[in-house]
Amino acid sequence: MPGFLNALYVDLLAAVAPGRTVFTGPPGGRLRRGAFRARFWRPAWDGQPQSQEAWLRAPILPGFTFNEGRHIHRTWLADDGIPEVGRAARLGHRMPGMANVYEHVTADTKARILDVLTRRWRDSITSLDHTEQRELASFVPELTREHYRDDAA
Repeated sequence: MPGFLNALYVDLLAAVAPGRTVFTGPPGGRLRRGAFRARFWRPAWDGQPQSQEAWLRAPILPGFTFNEGRHIHRTWLADDGIPEVGRAARLGHRMPGMANVYEHVTADTKARILDVLTRRWRDSITSLDHTEQRELASFVPELTREHYRDDAA
């Protein structure tokens, strides 16, 4: 797990009582796939025009789907030179035929996947303008601690 995510999860896990669910639905129960998509992903992707909060109104990726996200993820891994067996395993797939018997994901491949995805994360942060970086830092400081410093403050 990349350092920036590890820091976030350490803080989250420390804030939750042992045996309790970390990510919960509104009444405190487990998140269900359909409810999570409807309550969180769709409003983020499509925007919430009636929201009182201005930052919630504009869509981020209108019409985007989880499946498209998986396709993009796999395409990025291919673009970054990750072998087929690593791409398949990353998405929870098995290699077809004898390749499933003879090809395995090595520790080196896992490390390369972590490296290329971490680089993409860092590049995404540095591509934001100063205002966007500050806004991200205000929402999730753990994710930006190593990538962002507010020199204007």
